[in-house]
Amino acid sequence: MAKLVLHIQNIDEAGKDYAFELSHAWLDATLQDAGLRADPAAGPGLLQLHAQQNGTEYLVNGTLQAQLVTECGRCLAEAKLPVKTVVATLFSRVSGKQLPAVQELTEDDLQREEFVGQEIVLDDLVREHLVLEVPMQPLCSEACPGIPVPERVRPPQDVFASAGSIDPRLAPLQRLRDKVPPQPESHADTGSKQVSKQASKQAPKQASKQASKKE
Repeated sequence: MAKLVLHIQNIDEAGKDYAFELSHAWLDATLQDAGLRADPAAGPGLLQLHAQQNGTEYLVNGTLQAQLVTECGRCLAEAKLPVKTVVATLFSRVSGKQLPAVQELTEDDLQREEFVGQEIVLDDLVREHLVLEVPMQPLCSEACPGIPVPERVRPPQDVFASAGSIDPRLAPLQRLRDKVPPQPESHADTGSKQVSKQASKQAPKQASKQASKKE
């Protein structure tokens, strides 16, 4: 049963203020499928609104605050989530005409909701705002080290050797490499080096001869 309801016959162009208390029971039931619940150590949430008629539409704006609890993304302990956000939505009465199956939404449409009859129900809107305020990875604290690894399954300390040192698991390969004698240079490699040296020596001489001929 909806709890957060505005009766439009009570709302005129001057507007009207509303205050809804969000009890722990309502928060738990509404946010259960989102992995959220009310913080039992905190008080109830609060939704404060001002609603006013704007032609055939109704503008609703105000603030929403609640103290929630979820699982920490690192250690799975409780992570407290203080929520305080702004609510601003324009409600339009459903016209009854059939809308196309595929409809392109504008930025204004994203801040617009529809209602039927003489009541504007805010339950789903409030739930959406609460869920959107939850970070992607909630943490019990920024310094949370995560789930501790049992000592029996921890890797040896020398596995995390400092940079530049050899991984102990590769030590046998290193010893085999040290036993292999260095390979002497082949005649082809030696010859190519000598040709390269001669070419580098002759290049300056040829350049100076060509310069003297031009003069």
